[in-house]
Amino acid sequence: MLRDLSLAAKAACSKEDQLLLVPLVLELKDLAEKSKKSGLLSLEGELTQINDPFLKLGIQLIIDKTDPANMKDILDSDIYYNESNGRELLKKIILREGLLRIQAGDTPRNVLICTKVFLGKVDNDTWRN
Repeated sequence: MLRDLSLAAKAACSKEDQLLLVPLVLELKDLAEKSKKSGLLSLEGELTQINDPFLKLGIQLIIDKTDPANMKDILDSDIYYNESNGRELLKKIILREGLLRIQAGDTPRNVLICTKVFLGKVDNDTWRN
């Protein structure tokens, strides 16, 4: 998990922006469920439906069986050097966490818990899928 206070400050955004990222967290949970049931290579079928370039990059790295440390470096480099801020930066931070956990074989529940924490206090009803 990224623990950089200056990065966290740049990722600050409104409650409305945070709520707009809830579907992303739920999508990561769904990708984790698919990979748990059918294996990491099953995520290849999802690539055509993914529009976000950062998520697509992460899924491709997982499919290509990229070393976890290298994947972390690639995703971190994108986060630090592509000058995102606000909701876009928060989105990348959430995606990074979820992708690394999916690659590590974490359970869908753990992926959900460890990604939704970045959204702060969001009403529990919001998470019902």
